[in-house]
Amino acid sequence: MKAKILLIALLFATAVQCVAQRSTSEANRTNSQIIDFILDFQEKRLVDVAKAMPAQRYGFAPSAGEFKGVRTFAEQLKHIAADNYLLGAGILGEEFPRHVGEGERGASSVQTKAEIVAYLKDSFAYMHRAAAAIDDTKHPIPTPGISPWPAGTATRLGVAIEDCVHSWDHYGQLVEYLRMNGIVPPASRR
Repeated sequence: MKAKILLIALLFATAVQCVAQRSTSEANRTNSQIIDFILDFQEKRLVDVAKAMPAQRYGFAPSAGEFKGVRTFAEQLKHIAADNYLLGAGILGEEFPRHVGEGERGASSVQTKAEIVAYLKDSFAYMHRAAAAIDDTKHPIPTPGISPWPAGTATRLGVAIEDCVHSWDHYGQLVEYLRMNGIVPPASRR
């Protein structure tokens, strides 16, 4: 009998907690808010990594083993920024606002560490603007040229998720570049 009463009390408390959680605004985030949250997190991580690498090591690219021909640290950051602009423009349905370079390399005029960090930050500001344009519908948009979405199947949310996944892929590579240079990534520091 005690076990039944305890079980009923536990179920009641759990139900009350679930109802309380559903009534908060966080439980009802829009797709736009979710993408914006992820972009905030990514931007901080990527800018922290960009700042952690000394300027004189921005030209670093691993060369031993199977690393032949990979992007340098600077090229990785500029590539992330270029794709933020390209995919953000796809979401917004406009021409990209900055030069993205041949093969998504980023603007060739952006060379120094300070310029690259600013270019990266600006690209995230653009993606935040694109995130604000995401609604909760599933209407197709024209597929951006760099996107793997088959023609007629891209949505604003899908392209934004593609951008986020792409940035995390390169974040992982940048973390390895830091470690190869004896630098503990900022997110791994105590």
